Amino acid sequence: MKITYVKPMAIKIPVEDTFGGKGLGEAGKREYFPQPGWIGLYSRQIETMVVKIETDGGIVGFGEGQAPIGPEVTATVVDRVLRPILMGRDPMQGGVLRHEMYTAMNIRGHFTGFMLDAISGVDSALWDIKGKRLGVPVYELLGGAFRKEAPVYISGVRGNTAAEQAQTARTHVAEGFRTLKVFLGFGEEEDFERIRAVKEAIGSEGRLAVDVLWRYDIATAVRYGLALERMGIAWFETPTDPEDIAGSAEIARALTIPVGNAETDRTREQFLRWFQARGLDIAQPDVGRCGITEGRKIADLAEAFHIPVSLHMGICSAPMIAASLHVAASTPNFFLQEYQPIMLEAANRFLKRPLVCERGAFRVPDGPGLGIEIDEEALKPYVVYP
Repeated sequence: MKITYVKPMAIKIPVEDTFGGKGLGEAGKREYFPQPGWIGLYSRQIETMVVKIETDGGIVGFGEGQAPIGPEVTATVVDRVLRPILMGRDPMQGGVLRHEMYTAMNIRGHFTGFMLDAISGVDSALWDIKGKRLGVPVYELLGGAFRKEAPVYISGVRGNTAAEQAQTARTHVAEGFRTLKVFLGFGEEEDFERIRAVKEAIGSEGRLAVDVLWRYDIATAVRYGLALERMGIAWFETPTDPEDIAGSAEIARALTIPVGNAETDRTREQFLRWFQARGLDIAQPDVGRCGITEGRKIADLAEAFHIPVSLHMGICSAPMIAASLHVAASTPNFFLQEYQPIMLEAANRFLKRPLVCERGAFRVPDGPGLGIEIDEEALKPYVVYP
């Protein structure tokens, strides 16, 4: 069997979502804008990059590389750099192809960022093909399923104010979700107001995590984390600059509350530095950035350091969700899967059979490959590249 066609697709779905921030304001009229109080750019839409790979055996695989900003860039990497490596090759040789794609550009310093996101999408599509050809789910190819349901946490309790977030949290708990996370970083006074409101709303029925999106310096993060400990928060996420592993380790040592981190990283080499420094208590690789192959290797490395894995899953559609669930199913040290209901709702628009998350857990797809069937006609209106 040979690869005959590689098609990257930059996807943009017009869904306005402020992630539990402060609203879009005037800046939200632009395509990309800074969220008030937060670091980095955000989009008015759900943006991602889906890869379709066809073979001469009639088997088609889909994958996805996370691309919340500029998915055309990631798609171009697939089209111009990776496609020539893949054409005419055997898709069953996924490990070989992943190695060749990575080493094609790492000597030029491209060992993270858009290049790795593109490789990740291709990698998941190759696993999809392999599972379909063998007639088994990807989790079986990864060694079997420790679980057929992946417990989740609701990520980014939506609402532009403390009262709105509290009401959203009540709804999630009533639906059977017991672990929730708020995105904060607006300053200690406002952050703690929102935490108290959501904690009161969920009561003893739920537990709450806090993500401050790399907003605070080390001293502030330690003081903040000690306050979270007193408030009974489940874990403290991304407290300071994502490149400051030593600073993050200092924060983690000062606190008893678990610190989650490293969602920005994509390779074993990057995660190894975190593990050796004890810069985190919960590792958070993203399959949309690592791919299935590297994602499992990162999870195995975390297991060697006795560190649980909570899979990050930000802006995404169906192939990324499915790929992450297969990694979750096959990982012994798996903790929780990140879950944003708005992303699942958008993803299911393009599936012939929906993915299901209810009562606090995702059902792991059990069909061959990733276990999903893409409705390409439904997807077509949202393809902006090519």
